[in-house]
Amino acid sequence: MSVAQRQPDSAVASPYFTSDDGRFVLYQGDCLELMPQFPPESFDLIFADPPYFLSNDGITCHAGKMVSVNKGKWDRSMGFAGNYDFTRRWLGACRRLLKPNGTVWVSGTSHIIHIVGAVLDELGFKGLNDITWVKPNPPPNLSCRYFTHATETVIWAGRDKSCRHKFNYALMKRLNGGKQMTSVWTIDAPRRDEKLFGKHPTQKPLALLERIIAAATDEDECVLDPFSGSATTGIAATRMNRRYLGIELERLYNELGVVRLEGVPQADCPERILDVILCHRKADPGVAGLAHAMGLTERQAIYYRQAASYLGFLCPLDGGWALTPMGLAFSATNLPTARTMLASRMRELPIVQIAQRLRRASGAAGAQTQRIAEMLRRCTGLAGATCERRARTIRIWSEWAEANIPSEAQITI
Repeated sequence: MSVAQRQPDSAVASPYFTSDDGRFVLYQGDCLELMPQFPPESFDLIFADPPYFLSNDGITCHAGKMVSVNKGKWDRSMGFAGNYDFTRRWLGACRRLLKPNGTVWVSGTSHIIHIVGAVLDELGFKGLNDITWVKPNPPPNLSCRYFTHATETVIWAGRDKSCRHKFNYALMKRLNGGKQMTSVWTIDAPRRDEKLFGKHPTQKPLALLERIIAAATDEDECVLDPFSGSATTGIAATRMNRRYLGIELERLYNELGVVRLEGVPQADCPERILDVILCHRKADPGVAGLAHAMGLTERQAIYYRQAASYLGFLCPLDGGWALTPMGLAFSATNLPTARTMLASRMRELPIVQIAQRLRRASGAAGAQTQRIAEMLRRCTGLAGATCERRARTIRIWSEWAEANIPSEAQITI
């Protein structure tokens, strides 16, 4: 039974998203408000990537360019006392939610990790390991006044001093070529294909989360991430047949997490995406009304509405769905121009751009779909026939975009 199913109906907010099998659940909100609502001793492992409080108006290097280190208001330091209190509150909530033999993993740099270590000790956790994550190709230090930051620390701790934590020693030794795995892990930053659907400013690599989850849990056990971001922990948990619950403050990143789990919605007729957008010109027709107007099942209508949202023409509201500014511009133009606008938007998507390159290198449509499916298996939670269906949708979007916009056309959206 999933954690979401075990919640008392009267006390817990509704999930932002629950996968069809109930094994991947996302909540939108403040983890300090939501975690107390969940039943105690619900999780076998908690991974937390809390704010590092790095946003201090400084600069860093990204992709060879000088950029601001600021990531958002959530990453602004509150001063020592504020940072300490915040850390103590969320770690205290985590301790309540861990099973007796459960463990917590917390990542951080020197800006926050020492506070984390002190709070873990204060709350009675049992320190197990400090993992040093080495980044082989870190960005250079532009000021030339410090050593280049090439590592992060991940603290691993048991719920309390009597915790008999799980450690899959034999598996870790096998993954390390038959030698004991040390606490120094060399793992690349997130690969390009892990950011095909969008990215979070502090996104962790899937390889890091997969190793953590493999080390300390077994299949079907429950994983929590109170700072879910783009749901990397959830993608890793899904790929390894674990249950997942994530909490994220920003709707944008929850949306990204859903797309990273499922790939693009299964909407393989772009002309129907056009119709969905146009059906929202006056008001939200609702799922039943949309299905009736388009001659679809309600499930199909949901997929096509999700596709229109993913492409930026619709947005979810508390009371339904509405056209975005781009959707309003789309609905006010003639059909040929609308078709070109949709094709242009599809062609902008990194996933479609890569699909176009794979198509050119793969020959027949079947081979093209297989190449795209292989890419999806590397970076999403998809597998089996579902992966093949999503790959077919992406291939069709790529073909349709090429057919409906001249190479020299420039559309401003």
